[in-house]
Amino acid sequence: MLFNFLVLLIAVCSLSGTLDAQAYGGGSSGGGSSGGGSSGGGSSGCLNATLPSEIRVSSIQATGYYTPGKPNFLVDVLDALKAATGISYVISARTDLNYSNPDGSFAGTVFQELISNNADLAATDLTITSAREAVVDFLVPFSQYELQLVVNTAFGLGNGVQYLCRQTADLELLKNAKNATLQAIYANIQAGNGIVDTTEAGIAKVLSGNFAYVIESPDADKQLATNPGKLARAGGPLAKSYLALAVQQGSALREKLNVALIKLQEQGVIDDLLRKHIL
Repeated sequence: MLFNFLVLLIAVCSLSGTLDAQAYGGGSSGGGSSGGGSSGGGSSGCLNATLPSEIRVSSIQATGYYTPGKPNFLVDVLDALKAATGISYVISARTDLNYSNPDGSFAGTVFQELISNNADLAATDLTITSAREAVVDFLVPFSQYELQLVVNTAFGLGNGVQYLCRQTADLELLKNAKNATLQAIYANIQAGNGIVDTTEAGIAKVLSGNFAYVIESPDADKQLATNPGKLARAGGPLAKSYLALAVQQGSALREKLNVALIKLQEQGVIDDLLRKHIL
């Protein structure tokens, strides 16, 4: 199902790339090619546009996805993309970068690295959202997940429960949701100071009492396996989201990397790497 979605999305991305080039007059939104950046360029599609000889990658440390000096999903994917495209890469993983800010701004986030032309590619477990898509271009998704609730088996999802969530795109999804249930969960989190810094902190609170943690499905699987009989899923999936890499708006890299990603998906490489490092 994900592969069919990818095929459809790359067709949309190809059309969007042409429209972007027309909208920007064929120029780059990333500020030229200085420092190895992509030059955008070309109104007839990104594949024929000027590409950088080296991709500047900005990342955030995330278990399984990217941890410097250890085997991880991101480096394996970048190596596969290098083999497919012939374009090398260099990774910068600043510890001061965030995924998002409470006020919705992008200052200090990995996305600002693209906006400011400090990077050509943002690569970690980035959730696609409309606000982010307004300032960067996402590549085709490499994975999808469901938002779920994990609760203490001794409490369940009863009266007085306090919802918990990290300050990530998952919270942004709850904030912007039109669904009444998701709106109520978000209001509960805000009213009860339910923001936690890490999944480990959220799970620790759930194990301590009447809390429900908003969690991504792969993490839920791991936490339930680690805490048998103590944790349980509550209710059905809250929402479905997609993970993807991102480039500068109008980047010449988008279609080149999308084609390579689709081929890797066809060959089963991406799914193999997800099973190896994440699932």
